Amino acid sequence: MRPHARRLRWVAPLLLLAATACSTARPSPGGSTEPRDPGGSRAAAQQLVAHADDLARRGQARAALAAYERELREYPGDPAGAGALYSLGRLQTDPASGLRNYRAAQRAFTRLLAQYPESRWEAEARAWRAVIGDLIAREEDGARLKEDAGHLKEEVTRLKTQIEQLRRTDLDLERRR
Repeated sequence: MRPHARRLRWVAPLLLLAATACSTARPSPGGSTEPRDPGGSRAAAQQLVAHADDLARRGQARAALAAYERELREYPGDPAGAGALYSLGRLQTDPASGLRNYRAAQRAFTRLLAQYPESRWEAEARAWRAVIGDLIAREEDGARLKEDAGHLKEEVTRLKTQIEQLRRTDLDLERRR
């Protein structure tokens, strides 16, 4: 392949990428192709997370949960989403919140690690996810043990009934002799 053709092989995809990027930008009212208000939506997302954090601190867990979920829904991919997911996971592990749901918290931390792998909460999210995994396993073990205990109680009752029947049979045999 000639050197000129090799260079063109790399230029064509770059031109296509540049053309695609330019064609997806929305013109603003003034005719510019810059995003309308990049700082405004970022600031709004951060304000919403700060408001949710404040609600959580004041013990309004349900309202905080709704605000975190709203931020995640209305501002997908915004960097403030990392804080929303981290706080959402923490809220769902807090027994005082009344919203304790380990599986939902684990999903929040997993989502945080997948969508924001380089966030400042990465190490803590990994730790929370590991601890929650252990808690879920312990809860499952506890539920299984409780179920086993119920079956054993039934078995004890059945065996006591059989022992009583055998005792009566033995007494009847003793009387007949």
